[in-house]
Amino acid sequence: MGIDLEQEKNKLLEISENIRQAHLELDADAMVSSFADPVIRVARGAISRISREDARQNYKGYFRDSVYHEVDDLEPPIVRVSQDATMGWMISRTRVRLTYKDESGDEMERAFVYAGIVTYEKQDGEWVRMVNVSTIE
Repeated sequence: MGIDLEQEKNKLLEISENIRQAHLELDADAMVSSFADPVIRVARGAISRISREDARQNYKGYFRDSVYHEVDDLEPPIVRVSQDATMGWMISRTRVRLTYKDESGDEMERAFVYAGIVTYEKQDGEWVRMVNVSTIE
């Protein structure tokens, strides 16, 4: 029996939806549950490697005193899975709007568009987020 590539694509889309829900629910554990250890991030002209635990702590900080009002795709994500279903990637473009408290306790609003690519590798039968390359408009 062959590999069902559509099913594998749907698994990646499910991970993306779980990440969206993690933002809305301010759940740092759910946010990093699919991350490799370490995960590679490319942003602002830099490449960094961050452990899953450090990423979790970072998200706990981001989520503290924050409320996400929107984390919505502006267009359907582009998803590809290798023929042997061991590698996959997803390109997405997402509008994000949140409120948070700054250092002085004042409530601030931030809105932006994220566009990026996330690569995945199948490890022990599960998709794992290996690399996140992001841009912010």
